[in-house]
Amino acid sequence: MKKFVQGEIAETELRELEIWRTSSELNHNIFSEITEDQDFKKNLISGCWESNSDEWGKVLAKIKPSVKLVKFSRNSLYLVASTAAAIILFLGISVGLWYGKMRQGGVYNKSGYSYIFSPKGQRTQVILPDRTKVWLNAESSLRYAADFNQQKREVYLEGEGFFEVTKNSSKPFLVNAREIKVKVYGTTFNLKAFPDDKYIETTLIEGKLSVIPTGNKKSSAREVFLNPNEKCIFEKTSKNVGIEGIENKESSQGNNVQVPSGLKDRSKPHIILVKNINPEAEMGWKEGKLLFKNETFGELAIKLERWYDMHIHFEDERIRNYRFTGVFDKETINQAMEALRISSQKSYQYEIIYRDIYLK
Repeated sequence: MKKFVQGEIAETELRELEIWRTSSELNHNIFSEITEDQDFKKNLISGCWESNSDEWGKVLAKIKPSVKLVKFSRNSLYLVASTAAAIILFLGISVGLWYGKMRQGGVYNKSGYSYIFSPKGQRTQVILPDRTKVWLNAESSLRYAADFNQQKREVYLEGEGFFEVTKNSSKPFLVNAREIKVKVYGTTFNLKAFPDDKYIETTLIEGKLSVIPTGNKKSSAREVFLNPNEKCIFEKTSKNVGIEGIENKESSQGNNVQVPSGLKDRSKPHIILVKNINPEAEMGWKEGKLLFKNETFGELAIKLERWYDMHIHFEDERIRNYRFTGVFDKETINQAMEALRISSQKSYQYEIIYRDIYLK
């Protein structure tokens, strides 16, 4: 908090602060009181709070949180947890959208950047100064300079974002996603670039855009132009850049993009341009729909953890390879897990304990 007030906070620390601030109403109120009250800020910077807890008492006295102690029996705990999961899912989406609209500029520091973070279990919408609309999926963040739209329109994305870009032929809209840069003038597209994912996926819905590899300075690295209903898949670990086009066809393997085995060879292309796709999954998540087609449980578990803010544990590793196709539209985690169990061709059991799910 002290680093934030002084404008000396690092980006990773800022993200941790946002997670703490959004984790409870009390934390949010504490954050607001300290950052908006000049006396609190002065004492925090001067170091008074490091040896004097009276300041915390003053903050809590102003906030006056109402706290109720409720005792649960062991038998009623599971019912309470399942009910809470449904409420949290609904409120997570609603509060995320409200927070994104209210904050608009996110959190500022003296480095001149605005930072918006969407925690697990939430989807957040923000409108940029040029009226571009951005939806952030769970565990995703967006950063842009305070002078955005004055000289240029450039943002930095980590995670997944859906963009409706306001058209401006004189100022292209640039999205930096680690090893690639997406360049548009006015269009609708989805960009998925989670740090732990092997691929960066750019899906064009309307208009036209280009994907530019930025991690390779060789002459072979060139712009890839997309038309509507096309997807560009970039393998982040490759060193050589080439382009290969494939048609997406319905098959027994489902509608997922099947990355050619040639990608494992570093001498072959690692940019795949997929044509004639169905962008339903890329468009559905911002409306609260989680779509999956012929995905392994291991792949689906990553999405479920982000979507519901849960932790999934595979006590039987064979379950990771079970495949599922379906859509969750406002289902609670209990309903989702039961639907997966019933639809599975192979038998397994699950147990939900607070925020952990055990598969066996």
